[in-house]
Amino acid sequence: MDSRLIFESANTYTRKINWEKPEINLDSEWVYIGTSNNLNAIEKIIKDFFITGELYVAYNRNDSFSTNKELIANKIQPLIGVADFSIWNWSFQKVIEINKIGVYRKGIIASH
Repeated sequence: MDSRLIFESANTYTRKINWEKPEINLDSEWVYIGTSNNLNAIEKIIKDFFITGELYVAYNRNDSFSTNKELIANKIQPLIGVADFSIWNWSFQKVIEINKIGVYRKGIIASH
């Protein structure tokens, strides 16, 4: 899938996501992870959340890309703390959104 299609698909499906709250009593679904030296923690979150190996990283129209769970850490390292981006499974049903300020959230497409 080319960069533009990944980016546009992510924008379309983001509106349909049910964001998971890490704890029931919290008001926000965002979780602080930090902006540096947390690549191992981010990689663990990604590997635990996604079942399939093929992933899409939606960054912008020209630089979004596909990768797999084994290579994801090296591919997203330059983006952490610098840009907002999202990581999707191959069917655009599950997503992890990572913000440049050091927070992330996870979600799944709402089933209707």
